[in-house]
Amino acid sequence: MHHDSIHLRLYADMAWLPLAQGVAEQGAAVFGLDHGKTLRLTMAVEELLAYLAGQSAGDMLEITITRRACHILTEFAFAARDADLWAMNITACGVSCSEESMQAMGLLLAARMCDGFEVRRHGGQVVLSLRMNRSYPGLDGGAVEHVAARGALQVRAADDPARIKEACRLACGLYPPALVPPSFATPGMVVDQVRAGDLHAALAEDAGGAVRGFIVWMQRSEASVSFCGPYVFARDDAQTARALTDHLVAQVARTTANGIISDLATADLPPGEFEALGELPFTGDDDMPAPLPVWYRGLREDNGVTVWAHAGLKLFLEQAYERLFLMRDIRPTQPVGEHRDARSVFATSLRPQASVALITPMLDGADAGENIRLHAGMLRAEGYRNILLHLDLSAGWQADLPPLLEETGFAPVMVLPFASRADVVVYQHVRV
Repeated sequence: MHHDSIHLRLYADMAWLPLAQGVAEQGAAVFGLDHGKTLRLTMAVEELLAYLAGQSAGDMLEITITRRACHILTEFAFAARDADLWAMNITACGVSCSEESMQAMGLLLAARMCDGFEVRRHGGQVVLSLRMNRSYPGLDGGAVEHVAARGALQVRAADDPARIKEACRLACGLYPPALVPPSFATPGMVVDQVRAGDLHAALAEDAGGAVRGFIVWMQRSEASVSFCGPYVFARDDAQTARALTDHLVAQVARTTANGIISDLATADLPPGEFEALGELPFTGDDDMPAPLPVWYRGLREDNGVTVWAHAGLKLFLEQAYERLFLMRDIRPTQPVGEHRDARSVFATSLRPQASVALITPMLDGADAGENIRLHAGMLRAEGYRNILLHLDLSAGWQADLPPLLEETGFAPVMVLPFASRADVVVYQHVRV
């Protein structure tokens, strides 16, 4: 799919507001957003421009609106020196908003009107990305039964929309919601992602044309791929599970990825093919343990990677790397009085069907510890039983966070090799 884009370069000045509104509204409509989503995106652009005009009036600002497979991405690039994006946090406005929160209400609204955001700092520039998903109809929710296995099995790349949609329907009907990607509930989104190459998928079919299995994977970072599945739709069909897993490994081995990590691995994953990174000690709807195993398979000789780590995390990392036979140069880091921005930003992605919340550090700030505490408290209050935080060991400022995480009830549970520019440590909130 051609990734069309619109690029504006203007000053952070309210005089340019009508132009930015018009471009966002017309561009979003041309790029396929429905009327409601187009209005929300237009309002988000309006609020962000107004906020930045108040923060850094007259500075140069670049806005890029890009059509992707199943969403519209809007990026704001601006000087970092006056960037205070604290209102992007879900904790910025609680039950009663402070006067300061009210002043930043535009930023608050922009964050909540979109389906996701990301903040990146590149030297003296900040790039704020807002994602607005296209609308797709959901599944009809009808009864689903196992398919009957008939004849020889064949695994091939998924390219037929009808079969992809059928696989999504079967997976949602035969597996617990916690083991199925949320996108499967809107199969049209999965079709568009596969067609655009943002998501890779394979189908297992038999001689009778029945869809007997499904597996999906995507690029997690330059050096790793993550997968969900395998999903098997005939009873007691270990042959399909192994064929799908073999296909996944063969396809990823042709790329530059160093390894494969499971996102949502089912119990059908063939034994002996992957190494256990550990279990996420999740809690189910009935408050009973529902651990999620996480698996890894290396594809290349490990030549070593440098990671940053606070002294308090070093032993945990050494034990994990020794068990996985990974070569790592663990470099110490800790604050030594250098200047930090006053306020931090953390993004939060939610999977309500599994009661899982994932917190991702975006921008450092002196209030990071309190911000983490507020995030955990709000998510607990909203009923989320499983709260995770991903710590990127390629970012020194994130590697400084372990003491703050432990003070606020988080504990490290596993390492994800190559999950970012280097490794990622998964923390879970274990103490209220």
